[in-house]
Amino acid sequence: MKQILGVFFLVIVICGGPIMLTTVKEEVVFAPEKVVSHSVYLIQQIAGGSLGTYYLGDYERSIAADILPFAISTFELLFTSVLIAVLAGLMFGLFLQRFGFVRKFQRLLDLVSTIPDFILIFLSILAAVSFYKLTNIRIITLSPTSDAANSWFPILLLSIGPTIFLLKVISLKYVQIGGEDYIKTALAKGMSIWHVLIHHVYKNIMPFLLADLKKTIAITVANLFIVEYLLNVVGLTRFIFSKSSAYQFNSAVMGLMGIIFLSLLVYLLIRVILYLFERVVVYK
Repeated sequence: MKQILGVFFLVIVICGGPIMLTTVKEEVVFAPEKVVSHSVYLIQQIAGGSLGTYYLGDYERSIAADILPFAISTFELLFTSVLIAVLAGLMFGLFLQRFGFVRKFQRLLDLVSTIPDFILIFLSILAAVSFYKLTNIRIITLSPTSDAANSWFPILLLSIGPTIFLLKVISLKYVQIGGEDYIKTALAKGMSIWHVLIHHVYKNIMPFLLADLKKTIAITVANLFIVEYLLNVVGLTRFIFSKSSAYQFNSAVMGLMGIIFLSLLVYLLIRVILYLFERVVVYK
């Protein structure tokens, strides 16, 4: 409970920044009392069984009515993107590492990783626009009044950053563990390469994978704000970034709190999937 209250207080401070710091006649005005008044109003709304309202364009909507469908959309993006990153990292960084084409693919990703994620997202959008001009097939929607054309393209963009990160981590640990004496001994005894990978290398890589899973989700969440905003995905970031209305404190707090809880949920689900994989495959 203390952690939840601590997170809630931190979210209020972060979301209160735009209303706490304002400019009046080219002077910066610090007014923390505005955050206090907005926070008291928000708590009163929550205590009364309501999360308040927000404006979507010229229309006033209930946060409680929209938060569930928005959260489901954001969860789909987060969970699928992180799952793709974990699967791709294990497949190309561990199980297919010994193949030459995979190592060439990794060298290509090493070059791509030098480009910041937000630039990769912009380049991907430009590529999608060029593809539309050539084929007249629309895979993205850039109009602020229309929702995303599909879900697979935002998921694809969102999975690029965490996939590159996890692939580099797992590949590095694969090289380190692959040179250990017990791995050479297992191979010398005639054990198959798949047996060694699953029962020896994978079990030693797992602690590093779990340790970097939080970083993977953090990278995904950071890119989520860009992807949902630019591709008009109907998700929780719509509470935070309003394209046609002024900044709204209540909806920003609810949106950011929702993203934080979804991140924790995604982390737990990925841990469960990895645990089941170990029970079924590694320790069978």
